[in-house]
Amino acid sequence: MADKFVAYPVVITHETNNEYYQYLVFLPDFGTFCQANSVLEALRVAYKFIVDYSLTRELPPMKLELPQVSSRQIATFVNVNIRK
Repeated sequence: MADKFVAYPVVITHETNNEYYQYLVFLPDFGTFCQANSVLEALRVAYKFIVDYSLTRELPPMKLELPQVSSRQIATFVNVNIRK
């Protein structure tokens, strides 16, 4: 199996009004939201989403641009090794 490395931006927002989850995770290239209880968990959730997405659909093209964020948000990339 050949390795294929991809990277997608994620925006992690600290939620103060949600009693179940502390962080909202947005994957702009996929137009989807996930939830987590820590920043580390947010990165894991984003990673798993990308892997699961790749199993059933073609991944969107990588743009490698971080979106603008507010002071309550973190923008970073999630790097994933998709085995073909």
